[in-house]
Amino acid sequence: MAVKNEAMIDPMTTAVPVKSEKDTGPRVSVFLPELDGSGSDGVKVDQYEHVTLGNENGEKVYYVKRGERVDVPVAVFTVLKEKYPKL
Repeated sequence: MAVKNEAMIDPMTTAVPVKSEKDTGPRVSVFLPELDGSGSDGVKVDQYEHVTLGNENGEKVYYVKRGERVDVPVAVFTVLKEKYPKL
């Protein structure tokens, strides 16, 4: 008997595909400058801006990389605009 899928070795075992949510809404291109880091003490600075959006369905965390132009959902842009008015 040929096994097509490793997860199907045992008839009682099945593989469930991971459900991934894709945000298909409008997006805004943003650029955040890099933070000065890597001083003489060897401490590296986190180059990501963490944005947490919460509602009755739970929380979703977005990581916006500094030093690169990235597309973010409108809700994330609104939060970033409050923190960085010159954005």
